[in-house]
Amino acid sequence: MKLLKSLSVLLISMVCFISCGEKAKKTENNQSSVSVTNSNEKSGPLAKIKFNEKEYDFGTITEGDKVTHIFKYKNVGEVPLTITNVKTTCGCTAPNWDRKPLAPGEESELTVTFNSSHKKGRQVKKITLYANVEDGLDAVIIKTMVNPKEEAKTM
Repeated sequence: MKLLKSLSVLLISMVCFISCGEKAKKTENNQSSVSVTNSNEKSGPLAKIKFNEKEYDFGTITEGDKVTHIFKYKNVGEVPLTITNVKTTCGCTAPNWDRKPLAPGEESELTVTFNSSHKKGRQVKKITLYANVEDGLDAVIIKTMVNPKEEAKTM
């Protein structure tokens, strides 16, 4: 009985290996060539973004307040700067930016609005810009201390 189990396992294993080998050969013969590039490799000159400031602290605000800050930046690179996307760490932070390419030497603004509804305590939010810059991204940070809203007192 033990010999029968061993032979069965061996036979099943051999069938699997043989069929996998045949599939790999078919894939090699039928596969078209695909070029893969490393995203860290530079394919030419890049834009370079320079912010007047990378971090802004709103100070202390009250829960429910909406505060806005404008981050000014300049393209100090050799080619037009294209910001393809801007992501925030939560839905409470809304970015707004010019989606047109920014020529070398030109300046623009990233407007960030923070909604403190349902937030309390120290808040730190990162805003990430995806662009044709080194590493493919850059980021700015906003900070604030949110004091709880005083509830209306009933008498």
